[in-house]
Amino acid sequence: MNLWQAIKLLKRRWWIIGLITGIVTGAVFAYFYSQPREWEGFAVIAEYRSLQANRTVIYPDPYSLQVDLITRLQNIANVVGSYGVLLSTWRELKDSGQWEPAERIKQTVPPNEQDFAGVVDLVGRTEIKPIPNTEYLSIIIKTQGDIEVAPQQAQYAMEVLLRKFQDQYSQLNSQTARPSREFVEQEYQQAQREYERATRQLSEYLNQNKDVIQSQNQTNILLQSISRAEVQLYDAEVARQSAAARLARLTQQLRQEERRPGGGEYRQLSKVTRNNPILQQVQSELARAQNDLQAQIAQGRGDNHPEVQRLKGRIEELEKQLGEQQAMILEAETTGLNNLYEALKRDYLQAMVELQIAEKRVNELRAQLAEQRARLDGLPEKQRIADELTLKVQLAEGKVRLLKQKLDEALTRESELQTAGFVKIIDGPGARPVDKRIPLRVALAFALSLILSTGLVLLLGQVDQGVYTPSQAESLFGVPVIAALPRMTRTLLSRDRAEQTPLSASYQLLSTSLLESNGRLNGPAVAITGADPDVGRTTVAYNLALTLARDGARVVLIDGDMRNPQLHRLVRADVNHPGLSDILLGKATLEQAVQQTSIEGLVFIGAGAPPENPIRLLRSPEMQQLLETLKKVADFIIIDTPSAATFADSTVIGLAAGNVLVVHAAGQGMTDATREMLARFKQHNAHIVGVVLNKVRLDDSVVYRHFQKGYQRALSGRNGVAERAALPAASSRVDDSEPEQTTPRD
Repeated sequence: MNLWQAIKLLKRRWWIIGLITGIVTGAVFAYFYSQPREWEGFAVIAEYRSLQANRTVIYPDPYSLQVDLITRLQNIANVVGSYGVLLSTWRELKDSGQWEPAERIKQTVPPNEQDFAGVVDLVGRTEIKPIPNTEYLSIIIKTQGDIEVAPQQAQYAMEVLLRKFQDQYSQLNSQTARPSREFVEQEYQQAQREYERATRQLSEYLNQNKDVIQSQNQTNILLQSISRAEVQLYDAEVARQSAAARLARLTQQLRQEERRPGGGEYRQLSKVTRNNPILQQVQSELARAQNDLQAQIAQGRGDNHPEVQRLKGRIEELEKQLGEQQAMILEAETTGLNNLYEALKRDYLQAMVELQIAEKRVNELRAQLAEQRARLDGLPEKQRIADELTLKVQLAEGKVRLLKQKLDEALTRESELQTAGFVKIIDGPGARPVDKRIPLRVALAFALSLILSTGLVLLLGQVDQGVYTPSQAESLFGVPVIAALPRMTRTLLSRDRAEQTPLSASYQLLSTSLLESNGRLNGPAVAITGADPDVGRTTVAYNLALTLARDGARVVLIDGDMRNPQLHRLVRADVNHPGLSDILLGKATLEQAVQQTSIEGLVFIGAGAPPENPIRLLRSPEMQQLLETLKKVADFIIIDTPSAATFADSTVIGLAAGNVLVVHAAGQGMTDATREMLARFKQHNAHIVGVVLNKVRLDDSVVYRHFQKGYQRALSGRNGVAERAALPAASSRVDDSEPEQTTPRD
């Protein structure tokens, strides 16, 4: 289909495009116009990070998280739209009774599925997106309803969502430092209880043993040394545990890096592979052996033949080699140091050194403490017990001071993490109406429906197998088209006067073709036939005979359709007058059957009385004698026939006449009936003069377009009815004496 054909197709089927476009556009407008008013709760938030959190790290930890602005905004959006935040928001909205969708879900959803349905509903109503070129994030919750209720509901839902989000955000920021702070806090409380218990035991022992003297200076120095050694030992054990935990974490990371594809001490920089030539050679030999085996089998050699057995063994060996070979082999590979692995290994060695130092320190302090305790055991019993209780008090006091320091550090760290980032509400929460954007949606619907309907029309035209133009008819039938008759409101030519209309001009082209090809015809008789019953054979026969007579030819018009004669109605002849069947049966002579018409040079022979077997009459010698007689006195003998695909009458008449003119209605494709008719004519070597393409659309009719463009105005003054007859919107009655359509079957 070329551009001109596509334009004509669109002009011809504009009503389909208009109908689809109008329906879709109207449906879109009606749908959005009828929707209830929509409101949205809105808020704009931003995350602020402290300078400590945003500092530039010169030597970053290989596993530390470095994020940019876009990633931070995406992270915040994910937290806002997370299932936990939406679930807690939904539950509060459901319990508050101020959220109308919650009431609807309560009534329609089972209780065990309400939470999930509520979260899904909130997901559909919530819209989270970053504001371009800013650090702000826009959050919207949509709802529908009246102006008295919906704005308050939207704003309340936004307030609840922001509150739940801020709680979740704070919890996520502090969750890394909270476990450490809680552990130190528990240890600190335990140390306080031990200190109080040790102080109480010392006080009770001294009250019971008043004869115990105060420790001497050397004993005090020994107790202080033991106390100091105990505190140092505790601190060293904590350092050893920390180093061991760090070493275990780095060991796990090193193992993960070694197992990771592309990991290990060296990483792959480039790799070049190529096809395995050995595999290709084995495949070639296998194919050759299989072909040789098929050739041996084709020669009739059985499975026990030595050559067949040898080839089968060879095939098994090659298939085994094929399974051992790889499709691709490594040709070149470049490797380099893995920086991440090197950094982890460096940290691993440092942690191992720190652990060894901590263990050595713990062993030294334990030996020193054991020596000092041995010296303490040499004191008198009561004095020794009192000194041990005093030592416990001092140790508990030192442990309390140490844990108090650790607790202060953990609280400071937790506070830093909580204040490292916080969310600030820039705008809202508030409520505002949502624009339905009906003009934009209608415009989009109009454009899309116009494009789709245009594509549909072009697709229908592409798959349409109908014949509309003479070139299409010639390519399908293989027979030249000698005339293309436009589809007019009035299909009959006027018998009273010669008109200048596109229809009459088309019939003049048809009559001229027959007159000029008179030397190439097999006699003057022409059978007008067609495959389908509604192609217009009778109308074409009448108009052709009329045009030939007006062109000066002597024409005999015969109604050869003895099964359902209709031609007498167009000629306005007596239906009871003797006709063709009467002549063939010998009931009437030719002179008795001929009827004169009002057109000079045109006589008519009707179908006559309906016979029992028309085929037998048409095959009789009388039919040949009749045609021979008429050929002597007439220039043309036009014979109307019944449907060629239904009855054999057309074939018999066409063979008797010697010439066949096929009438095909434009718009109909190459049907089975048409194929059967052409095959029958070809089988009997019938002479097909050509094809008359009838009922051609006006925009496909060259005669109509040229007539309207260049001759309609000039000829309208000569013919008062030319303009009305030429236009398809002409009145239903052009002349009182001429019926508009008298052949219902055409």
